[in-house]
Amino acid sequence: MPAPAAIARVIEAAYRAYKAQQAWEAAKTAAELAEFAQEIAERRSKIKQVLQVTIEKMAQEIDTKSSTFAQVDRGGNSTVSRRGNENITFKEFIERKVPFRPAISQVCTIALQMPIKTPRRIRKKIGGELVSTTIEVALKQLTASLFFEAVDEALDWRSPLKAEPNYNGASSKALLGEPPTRPKRFGKVTPFWPRPRGSLAPDLVVVEYRQEPFEIENVFAAVEIKFPRDWAKAIQMKEYVDLMTPETGVNREKIGKEKVALLRVPEDCTGFEAGEKKTTPSAQTRKKR
Repeated sequence: MPAPAAIARVIEAAYRAYKAQQAWEAAKTAAELAEFAQEIAERRSKIKQVLQVTIEKMAQEIDTKSSTFAQVDRGGNSTVSRRGNENITFKEFIERKVPFRPAISQVCTIALQMPIKTPRRIRKKIGGELVSTTIEVALKQLTASLFFEAVDEALDWRSPLKAEPNYNGASSKALLGEPPTRPKRFGKVTPFWPRPRGSLAPDLVVVEYRQEPFEIENVFAAVEIKFPRDWAKAIQMKEYVDLMTPETGVNREKIGKEKVALLRVPEDCTGFEAGEKKTTPSAQTRKKR
């Protein structure tokens, strides 16, 4: 059995890799790793019960194309901004029609309300001295991804929703598992980390045909999910646009851009009430006077 110090180093390295959250710095002992892994296992076992209706409905729609469901989606709320000009800068991505938005919204709302938590050690100065303390970090994105993965597993890996699938950053080829509709995983504690160097993994990919692998040509939408205090970044959105851009054909850049969507939780979730009215051009003119 590996020494606790060796295990701790592996845990620490894996945590630093997770979405710039540095929560993995908290896991210094094998005991903490075991506790974290146990919580993930318990959470996965409860997911299918919570989302039973969603899973049953998707099972009935297994042969329906995702584009069919996109037709009834109204898009996200670009009239709502979290900070600065986010709703203007990323307007087209926010308003993108996303199939299965109600199901996605349900998962993200649950992840927001009941996220998996892990301890994180920090050092802060108190009375001129550095004091070590521990805080809890809520892993909302990890929780949502585990939910989506559990739905996919319940549907024999034929769900239209693929959580954080890996793509080769150079060739844009999908890293397929077994069966080929299942994303290939490399992590042991969490299925999503670590990832192959140079790979890209959108938070959520919606495939058009569920019986086929999630290669770029079968992707209807690559969705970047942002929970509170996690802001959209232009460079990240561009990476996903480039990833979704076909190598050949007409209007390649347009096609790549139209496959990328931004979903802010809870602002762009189904059922969210912004509490504000859309400003008309005449109203904007009056404000400038």
